[in-house]
Amino acid sequence: MSYYSPRAKTIALLPKFTGFLSFLGSTFIFQDVVIHRKTVHRVYHRLVFGLSCSDMIASIVNILSTWPIPEGSDGVYLASGTTQTCTAQGFFNELGNLATPLYNASLCVYYVLVIRDGWKEDQIRTTAEPLMHLIPITVAFSIAILGIPFTLYNNSGWLCWIASYPGKCEGDTCTRGVHANIFRWVHYAIIWSAILSVTVGMYSIYRKVRDEERIQSQENDEDAVRRGVKSKKVAIQAGVFVGALY
Repeated sequence: MSYYSPRAKTIALLPKFTGFLSFLGSTFIFQDVVIHRKTVHRVYHRLVFGLSCSDMIASIVNILSTWPIPEGSDGVYLASGTTQTCTAQGFFNELGNLATPLYNASLCVYYVLVIRDGWKEDQIRTTAEPLMHLIPITVAFSIAILGIPFTLYNNSGWLCWIASYPGKCEGDTCTRGVHANIFRWVHYAIIWSAILSVTVGMYSIYRKVRDEERIQSQENDEDAVRRGVKSKKVAIQAGVFVGALY
């Protein structure tokens, strides 16, 4: 019987629980939007629908954790798959984990256009919404698909993702995932670009609300006591939205 360290068991089992909780949350949002047919009414609901779908994909990947990793992989607890199952998990892992932050960025753009710039629903629907869906879907699918011919999806420890094989190999010593390091840099560059975009966007919304609040308080002394109430609420909501991405 193979011996597995407590760490190996933890990194195999813990994502199943956290992934399941995330899946439940995304499923609730998904069914709420679909059952109540909110997708047809507002841009916001369609963006949330896309976000919940991408997060459901990432959550399922986490639930599977080490199962799709090729059986017999050294030190990997519950590894029961093949190279093909590992490739499939890696593809959907990359797809979900790229589309989710990019959809968050699209949702932030929606908030900026509505709150800061005062755009109307019809204007957003015809001008901005196509790009809000096109960018997350196109970028995520393009990078995820490129990982297949470059054999990037291999055992990365607790699931299949962008990794060289065998582990810690370099250059010609790798039989798979020779360009894994390059694609990891691309992956993180995309994610951090989305996170920074959300940070800047939410801060611009806070500045807009704060400036309007100052103007109103100068025009009406009775509101001076309540100065800062709205901007503080916006700051808290923006902080939670941004904090969830870090």
